Amino acid sequence: MEQRLSEEDLKNIAKQLGCPEGEHGIKTGEMMHANNIGMTTSAIEALDLQSNETVLEIGHGNGGHIAQLLSKAENLHYFGADISATIIAEAEKINQDFVTKGKVHFQLTDGITLPLEDDRFDKIFTVNTIYFWTNPSEYLNEIKRTLKPDGTLAICFADKNFMKNLPFTPYGFTLYNVETVKELLEKAGFTIKNTLKKLEQVQSKTGEKIERAYYVITATA
Repeated sequence: MEQRLSEEDLKNIAKQLGCPEGEHGIKTGEMMHANNIGMTTSAIEALDLQSNETVLEIGHGNGGHIAQLLSKAENLHYFGADISATIIAEAEKINQDFVTKGKVHFQLTDGITLPLEDDRFDKIFTVNTIYFWTNPSEYLNEIKRTLKPDGTLAICFADKNFMKNLPFTPYGFTLYNVETVKELLEKAGFTIKNTLKKLEQVQSKTGEKIERAYYVITATA
């Protein structure tokens, strides 16, 4: 019979999902990569990457998907921004060849500002990070500042109704429905281009298959 997780256990899971640290964080990064690859792939496809573009991903995890992204078009350049030094070290290790060739760069950030220059990126995307943004409006302003004029942003996140049933989300997660995220984007000056709702089967912590609904919103600066 499965042992029930204590409140402390659930808080620790939530903390690691928000900012993976240490050995536990490396395992969390592996788990997140496996659980999120469907969502990540959908977000990358929504960007419609073209040759010679520069892409920023916010909250890249262990970067196991970056080779897949770079194969989408010729001469892509990828930047990853994350708040976890542990996860950046893992991503650098996994993508060492690309880092050495100067095609991939990682930047430690505070989750509030982006220490990157204005009008830098053609495309920006983020998967399952919006729950942890301290001030979504200000962060979207930062994202918009670093996007080139008419650049594309893709935000991918799980539906609030799915997320609220997970036992760890009361601890540090802010859950969103699709209309709220669209309002935040429009208030920050983005123009919504497309909203996709997708369903996928994922494995729960107890091992059974559950259906996850998620959204990919694409918007232009």
